[in-house]
Amino acid sequence: LVTIGDGKAATTLYSFPSLEQLSSRMTDKDLRSVCGMGYRAKYLLQTAQLLQELGGEKFLWKLRDEKDSLAVQDALVQFCGVGRKVADCVALFSLRQDCAIPVDVHVWNIALRDYDEDEALKEAKSLTPAIYKQTGDLFRDRFTNKPGWAHSLLFVAELPSFRPTLPSDLVNEMDKFREEEKARKKAKKK
Repeated sequence: LVTIGDGKAATTLYSFPSLEQLSSRMTDKDLRSVCGMGYRAKYLLQTAQLLQELGGEKFLWKLRDEKDSLAVQDALVQFCGVGRKVADCVALFSLRQDCAIPVDVHVWNIALRDYDEDEALKEAKSLTPAIYKQTGDLFRDRFTNKPGWAHSLLFVAELPSFRPTLPSDLVNEMDKFREEEKARKKAKKK
């Protein structure tokens, strides 16, 4: 507990509770009312309890040392509310899994546009587990050294706030692909 500032402008900061505190002493009501967690409170408690059962910090250190990012993903999706993308985000950003590729529809489109030479992803209708893995594999095959971080840079480059910093020919190529994708999807619906 730390208070920063003086009098009227003071802000109180609290440390994040330990795994022990979360799994044994916090209640759904505490997390909802004191911490403002809302509906997420029960998920946080379930996650803390399962993590405690799996060995707590030791379990996380073991995941950090794991060489297979897909094995780490499998270990993380067992937690309530954690899907493949969130698992890969945790693996990449917190567990040093440089080969983890968080895939969403935007990343899928980047892979389709820039790396899917045999158009294996083109006919896919949704982001199934198989398409998720194929998309990640395209990044892992293309960027053999830290593909997860390459993915992150490419993802950020697609954000509207970064578009003005990109070369105009690249922006035009991205816009052309986006329009072609819309037309292709519209034609499929007919």
